[in-house]
Amino acid sequence: MKDARSAEVVKKVLERESSQLVVLNGDLISGYGTTSSNATLYLDQIVAPIVELGLPWATTYGNHDNQAYSKSKDLFKREQGYENSLTKNMLPDNPTAGVSNYFLEVYPASEGQDVPEVILWFFDSRGGDERRDWVDDAVVNWFKEASANLTQKYNKTIPSLAFFHIPITAAYDFWVYPGVNPSREPGVNGEKVWWQGRGYDDKTGHDVAFMNALSNTDGLLATFSGHDHDNDW
Repeated sequence: MKDARSAEVVKKVLERESSQLVVLNGDLISGYGTTSSNATLYLDQIVAPIVELGLPWATTYGNHDNQAYSKSKDLFKREQGYENSLTKNMLPDNPTAGVSNYFLEVYPASEGQDVPEVILWFFDSRGGDERRDWVDDAVVNWFKEASANLTQKYNKTIPSLAFFHIPITAAYDFWVYPGVNPSREPGVNGEKVWWQGRGYDDKTGHDVAFMNALSNTDGLLATFSGHDHDNDW
């Protein structure tokens, strides 16, 4: 019943927002709540309201998507059966780097436009059965090269957004000090920020290369994370 109600809420929100693209930013399912025979079937329930509305979507996978009976690679394979899924794996030859590492080019609605208005970046922060819960350095190197190639290709800096499931350490540092101010960062602040690398050894620093790459990317407007289920600021 709870899943059915969630699906109905998702549908109503998407209709009200006049959505054109849906981003599923990780933890689609909990591997511990599935079996090996039905794990990927839950994906069908999750995307059902999106499919019903005929909307495209793009996914990053979270730690709960890759634990116990659920595997990110299996969810990705399931997604490829949907015409509206835009999820990709642009590093298929590096399985330790995760699955959902890719970018999408968003073009204006008017015809004849061959330069994207926005680049959407998606990164797999891993975790779950893959204990290294941060964006792999191989992905960071790919990101920097791909970003430079796009700038060269279009001879301009394209504005961009980035999505990854587990927050970067900078988000945790901000949460500690100066802290979340409800008047400036409205929303739910219900739990401690879990940073990339915390699940591995509870230390910071594993995502320094990734944070440096993000901060040095011209035109990057914002990053978005999931993971902390009781935070929404």
